[in-house]
Order: sequence, then structure tokens, then C-alpha cells
Amino acid sequence: MSDPTLEQNENAFKHAFNGMLLQQIAGSISRYFPPFNSAAFLAIELQLADREMKARVHLIRDALAAELPQNYPEALSILVSVLQDNQFRGFSVWPVAEFIQTYGLDYPDISLEALKIVTQCFTSEWAVRPFIKKYPQQTMTFLLDCAKSDNVDIRRWASEGTRPRVPWGEQLPAFIQDPSRTREILEVLKFDAELYVRKSVANHLNDITKDNPDYVIKLLNDWKQQATPAEIKNLTWVIKHALRSLIKAGHPQALSLIGVQFGADVELDEFTVKNSKIKLNQSLEFTTQLRSVSNQPQNIVIDYVLHFMKANNKTAPKVFKLRSFILQANDVVRIDKKHTVKKITTRQYYEGIQYIEIQVNGEVLDKAEWSLEV
Repeated sequence: MSDPTLEQNENAFKHAFNGMLLQQIAGSISRYFPPFNSAAFLAIELQLADREMKARVHLIRDALAAELPQNYPEALSILVSVLQDNQFRGFSVWPVAEFIQTYGLDYPDISLEALKIVTQCFTSEWAVRPFIKKYPQQTMTFLLDCAKSDNVDIRRWASEGTRPRVPWGEQLPAFIQDPSRTREILEVLKFDAELYVRKSVANHLNDITKDNPDYVIKLLNDWKQQATPAEIKNLTWVIKHALRSLIKAGHPQALSLIGVQFGADVELDEFTVKNSKIKLNQSLEFTTQLRSVSNQPQNIVIDYVLHFMKANNKTAPKVFKLRSFILQANDVVRIDKKHTVKKITTRQYYEGIQYIEIQVNGEVLDKAEWSLEV
């Protein structure tokens, strides 16, 4: 996921935190707390312009703290009333979540209950993490109960909030070191009927594969053995999504879990790069032709690996999906692909010789050069 705080255009997420939002927040709070100093709160609009998204959120958070009652439980009660009255939703709720995690850390009972409400309006996956660190047993017991909720947003929060490496959020080193600490929650959610929840479970497991791949392989094997015929379809989706990083890396056991043998009985008849010299915003075009040398159908996963030049004049690989399919006995498949090399916020491009590889079932079959002019 690209970080929207880096985007420099009028449609960037940061612009949602503007004067109009301040007016909406002030109006909503004033209905429940008439002494709220709207003028002072709205005055921070001039300070928003030169800030990126998270800095804007923090500025609004602290302005709320300044104008709400200084007694935290009283201030929290006002904010919860505003949320329960459906006054605002989505990213506009983020300053409230930040308020709770910053000013409510000494009040875990009421703060966690409030975050349960916040996550139904926006998300509390980032805000709950300081509570996990300070009150691990209490917070994890609370989230395990949330995993059993009838509400899909609350169930998803139980998984998303405990991810070891959630994007935009602080890491949970204890869970990186010992991933079994979140297992109870994932066990409750592994066959959840909602894709929204299962996707979080899969992302959670993909986080764990970065540090503990063997743990995830064993856990998914266990789940596969437990699954009923009715559950296996949903679990198959979770397995593929959870193992995506390992599959791209050609991990043999991960490939086996999705029914793919490491290495395939194939020959690469053709691998050509049509335009090996390109400029930024142009497309690298290549063709590959694969031929089966087996008398049996094979599950095939083809990826291409682009080795991009870095600032240190060395290259680093990035794996991209090309195609997954069943290759029939002695069949031939030809694939044409265009990969546009365009500016994105998460990658800096550098001129020079780069490389592309074709990887089939985790095994690199060929490599070619291409060059980029920035």
C-alpha cells in the first residue's frame, strides 16, 4: 500500500483533514458539549496547510484535547456520543482514535470499549496497539471476546489490531518474536463467513511469514486438516492470500499448500524482451512461451522478477504475478506482458542496466537485461 501522506496532489487523503472537517467536528461536539470553544478549535485551520496527513491528524487530536473537558472520562463520553449519533465516519474519525490512544492509555477499560465503537465508524487497528503493549493480557482477552462478536467490523478489528506488522501502525515486537500469542483470535476467525474478516486473517498470517514462515505453514496445514468440505473453499482463499509472499519467493512448502509442485516439468521455448531500452512511464514488453514435457496436467504459477537498480548501483528484486493456471499434458502456452515503469511513492527509479527473470513454480528459468533512462 502506498503511503498517502507522500502524495502531492489535490486528491491526496491529507486534504480530507481541512477546514470543512473542523467545522463538522466542532458542530457535532457543540451539540453534546455547548461550552466547546469552536472558535479556538477552528483557528487551527491555518496550521493544516503545511502539514502532511498524520501531522494534521495529530494537530486536530491535540486541539480536541485542549477544548474538551480536561477530565478524560468526561471528554471520552462526549466523543462517544458524537460517534453513536453517526455524526461522522471514515478517515474523519481518525483524530478521535488518536485522542483515545494518546490521552486514554491510563483508562484501559473505558478506552477499549470506546475503540470498539470507533472501529465500527473507521478502524481502531492502530489505536489499540499501545494498549496491547501496556496491558497485554487485558487487551488480548478483550480482543478475543471481540473476535466472537456478531458485528463484522469488530471481528475484523480483533485480527487487524493484533497484526505484527500492520501498515501505518507501530509494530508489535512481542508478536513478531512469538506469533502464537495471537493464535486464539485467529482460530476463532479462520473460517469466518465474511471475506472482509478472512482477508484480515490472511494479511495477519502474511505478516507472520516475514519472520516465522514455518509457523504459518504448520498452522495452515492444521486448519486444512480441520476444515469441513463446506469450509475448505473459504480456507483455500485464506491460504493463497496468506502465503503470497512465500509463494512469490518460491517457498516449496508454501507452493505445496496451494497444490503446486516446486519446479515444473516444462521447457521455456521463448523468453524475449521486445524493447530492452525504455524511459520512465514507458512499458517493458516481454513474451514467454512455456511447453509442458509431462504426460500429466500441472498446476503452474508464473511470476516475473524485476531487479531494479538502487542508489548504491546494485539491483534488488521485486516479484510480480504473471499467471496461474493448469498446463495440460504436452501443451504450449504463450504469454505477452507489458509492465509500465511509472513513478510511484514507494519506489525511486535509477538509470542503468536492470534485469528481468521468469520464475515458474518457484524456479527461475531465464534472465534478461533491460535498461532504464530516467
